[in-house]
Amino acid sequence: MAGMSKIVARVIAAAAILAAAAGPSHASDGAEILSAYQGDWRGSGEARPNLRSDLTRITCRISASYDAREVALSNSGKCGTTKGSQKLEGKLSIVGDQLTGNFLGATANHGLVNATLRIAENMIVTEAQVEDAGKMVKVRTFVTPPKDDMFLVQSQYFDRASNSWVVSGEIEFRRQ
Repeated sequence: MAGMSKIVARVIAAAAILAAAAGPSHASDGAEILSAYQGDWRGSGEARPNLRSDLTRITCRISASYDAREVALSNSGKCGTTKGSQKLEGKLSIVGDQLTGNFLGATANHGLVNATLRIAENMIVTEAQVEDAGKMVKVRTFVTPPKDDMFLVQSQYFDRASNSWVVSGEIEFRRQ
């Protein structure tokens, strides 16, 4: 189960999961973006349990509901690999012009520091750092807006040796 927590932290984590940071340019833009994720979703893809491991197959089911009065998206679901599964619950809200909360809950925050959450180019973006072999490594996750009943969650880490971003996981979600 510990391996599953690492996978969730590296891949699903962002799916926009962290503390407040810069938000959308207008609250109505953020409300429209959050409400687009409402519904039942099934995802599959690959993730790395840690930055040096091989990719592992991961599947997820998420149910999301949008509350227009609170300008909030609540999520519950479950992700799993061959090593186990993890229940996930979270909530994102627009408060003023800030995006706050965590998309899939505290489990996905495991090990991340200096986290920011924002909406950029209609995507939910998480940026943070994680410790790897005694060094802090930049990580980021992009959640694309739903289009044609599909959205993508892609996690990346910054590889100092190549001075470039490397994909560490990708899950494609389809509306059910």
